[in-house]
Amino acid sequence: MIASARTSGWAIVALSLGLAFCGGEPNHPQAKLAPPQPNHSSELAIAMRAMDDELVSLLARHAEEYAWDGAALTPMDLAQLMPTDSSMLVEGYTAFAMAFGKHIEAFNAAPGPDTYSDVVSGCLSCHMQACPGPIERINKRRLD
Repeated sequence: MIASARTSGWAIVALSLGLAFCGGEPNHPQAKLAPPQPNHSSELAIAMRAMDDELVSLLARHAEEYAWDGAALTPMDLAQLMPTDSSMLVEGYTAFAMAFGKHIEAFNAAPGPDTYSDVVSGCLSCHMQACPGPIERINKRRLD
């Protein structure tokens, strides 16, 4: 009986130690990172991120080459894209969307610092009214 109690005691100690070290070091648990976009992205949000990527690329290209020849932005009709929620559909949203489309057309017809700046200003104008969150990011897309 004493031998089986000792065996059981050692078995419990061994099992406890095994479980304690099974999941990694208890004082240093592995951090879990949130996904980059934890919520469902709307059509409009996806389009905005794509536009931001294009603006970043244009700025990088301009910084290296100081030339705008052949530069172009993807045309998009923002009024046709579903926003994240209805609070973004402020009065004048359709006018902002149409103006933005015109800024893109003007840039694609004559890429340069002025037409590029008009595109970024169009982004700022709308975001000041409808969705102020990205304003700091948009300001980083301005030309120096």
